[in-house]
Amino acid sequence: MTDIDSEGPSLIKLGKLANTKAFDKLESLWDEALDSDDYTWNELLPVAGQVGRQKAVDRAEPLMVALVEWVEKKEGTQAALVAVLEAATQLPQGTSLLGQMKRLYISAFPDFLELPDLLELLLPGQGDLAAAVKIIDLYLKLQPGAFALENTFLVPGVVEEVDGEKGLLSLRFDDRHAQYGPATVTKLRPRPADYFPAMMLYQPDTLRTLADEDPVALVKTALRSNREGRIMYKELKGHVTGLLGDKGWKSWWATAKPALKRDAMIGMSAGSQPSFRLLRQADKFETRLRREFDFAKTPLAKLQKVMGYLDEIAREEKNGTCQGCVDDELLVHFGNGAAKVAVAALKESPSLALAGLALHAEVAARGAAVARPNPRAAAQVVGRIDDLGTLAQDLPEALLQRVLVYIQQAMPEDWGTVWAAVLLRVGKRLCDSITRGLIDGGQTEALTAALVKTCEHPTSSPDLMGWMWRSRFSSGAASKYLHGLDELPESRMADAMFNLLDSIGHLYGMSLEEKHLKVLESARAALTTQHNKPLLGLIDQADRREAQRLKAVFENNHGLSPAQRTQLLGYLRSRFAEIFVEVTREWEDAGAIYTTEAGLRTYHEALNHIIEEEIPEVARQIGEAASFGELSENAEYTAALEKRDQLASRATRMKNELELAKVINHEMAGGDFVNAGTRVTVRESGADTDDVYTFLGPWDTDVENKVLNYQAPLAMAFMGAKVGDIVTYGEGDEARSWEILKIEAAV
Repeated sequence: MTDIDSEGPSLIKLGKLANTKAFDKLESLWDEALDSDDYTWNELLPVAGQVGRQKAVDRAEPLMVALVEWVEKKEGTQAALVAVLEAATQLPQGTSLLGQMKRLYISAFPDFLELPDLLELLLPGQGDLAAAVKIIDLYLKLQPGAFALENTFLVPGVVEEVDGEKGLLSLRFDDRHAQYGPATVTKLRPRPADYFPAMMLYQPDTLRTLADEDPVALVKTALRSNREGRIMYKELKGHVTGLLGDKGWKSWWATAKPALKRDAMIGMSAGSQPSFRLLRQADKFETRLRREFDFAKTPLAKLQKVMGYLDEIAREEKNGTCQGCVDDELLVHFGNGAAKVAVAALKESPSLALAGLALHAEVAARGAAVARPNPRAAAQVVGRIDDLGTLAQDLPEALLQRVLVYIQQAMPEDWGTVWAAVLLRVGKRLCDSITRGLIDGGQTEALTAALVKTCEHPTSSPDLMGWMWRSRFSSGAASKYLHGLDELPESRMADAMFNLLDSIGHLYGMSLEEKHLKVLESARAALTTQHNKPLLGLIDQADRREAQRLKAVFENNHGLSPAQRTQLLGYLRSRFAEIFVEVTREWEDAGAIYTTEAGLRTYHEALNHIIEEEIPEVARQIGEAASFGELSENAEYTAALEKRDQLASRATRMKNELELAKVINHEMAGGDFVNAGTRVTVRESGADTDDVYTFLGPWDTDVENKVLNYQAPLAMAFMGAKVGDIVTYGEGDEARSWEILKIEAAV
């Protein structure tokens, strides 16, 4: 007896029997092998297949048939169908399997009414059974209602009808139709029943129901249908808007966003327009947040993670969607982590330390089991900051707002000073909220000081200056407050705006830097609030002297755009056409020196005295000194020469001035405005008595009697003024003002 005969029906033994073509022995052991618990039918099938590969198909077929019958008896129809299909792969020429295959197909798919006809059409009497099985498998996946892709069409298709006798599939691709038979069905690529692009086309109602009942499931369906397992916010919004409309999207997103964030199988990026992806393994939301916090690269990034979580909780609580949204353990971790950031940042960045304290206090206020906040910590950290305005530069706006609220709560006596200092440096978006907070909190003294300082130095706070100008002409508490400030009349704020524009425009003109251009454009936009109505109102209220000043401002300002300058000058011209007439007034005439006849005579006499008496006397002194010998060491001679040169230079200057001299006549002095040759009666601001000033030529001056050279700085302040005008001279505390009561000719 051979080793094979002595062995039991092991898998190795059965394989040897197939390889050695001991088919009789193999058949005798086959039933025993099927009942063995040592191996499965999947392992026996290749043994029968090996018999067929030995060119003994007729001996392999009974083994395959017996195996399929055994599987059906033990494991049921579905398992038997799998077995017979695998048998067809192992034994492509096994026609005796056809009967079993048809019966099992029909039993496994009783609802596919066209299947019997398809099987008759597709299963060959002879030939490649395995190839036929692949075609049948396609038809089974493409029953009515199934989805498929085909390269000819850009959109997925849906199977509308199956003709079993002819093997024809009728598909609709949106608004187009096509048919496929046994020879062309392989062009189709079946898609699953939840293939999202196809459902959008053919089953939108199903998706609407899913969107309402389970937003997360809707997104997962879309993600599974995406080859990369990723979808962008805009794409998702487009899908949901197509299903629910614009209004429906807003309410859907409010509910879906927090749920998507917390789903363990969805990865959602940060930001207002996040992307979504399917994760390979579950990753709990709170676990992700904790990991991101612990491994954040900077202290600021850590605090932003805490702030984002607190904002998310508050938003869900407000919307009523906070169902278990607060994780106490994570909240404690974040609160203590913020406190640690505050301690670590204290020396290098007090601003970050304040932010850490603010977030720690907010977490503590939620009742989390964190360390108790120190009520004096805020004041101690604020004391380390030399310039409180740097808080606006060091912290993002959202974090800065939290710090301001914290300071208000922790420093009830001094918070207004901090807020006002920050106000000077913040961007325009925070100006309104900080100002409103200071007004509501009764901190008007600090607020007023900040606003006045801004008008004095507008380039230090360009955003606040622009906000002040816009707010003055709007409605609300800020406008009412600004109108009530005597320190900031409309004209002063307008001058501050023009100063800001001029300075920034000049700076941009020299540097051409983008940052200066942005400030300039923002200031221009603020200036033209309400289509320039406030500025045009200022022109309407101006007198002639103010109009002349505004004309110079408009013409010489480096920051006004050409369109702004044209509009303002055009409106000014329509109101004060005369100031645009090119007339040179006497005091502006650099080519003439106006004087009285007496002054001219006096100056001529002074020149003649130099020429006829002083110069000859010096010449005599030079001759006398020269007689002393050794001129190089003769001090008297040198002094006489210097005096001669001085007199000659003085005489030349006086001759030149006399050539420019023009006598003041009654006509030029008799006008209705101050000019060379006029006498004015004035009253200084705050005084009870009047003064009289006379403005004559430089050779008529008598300061003790208040006769002034019309070219002197004080006199020039009066030139051109009319009765009723207010003349101001000097700056700051040194400034003096007079009202002109009377103008008369002094010659």
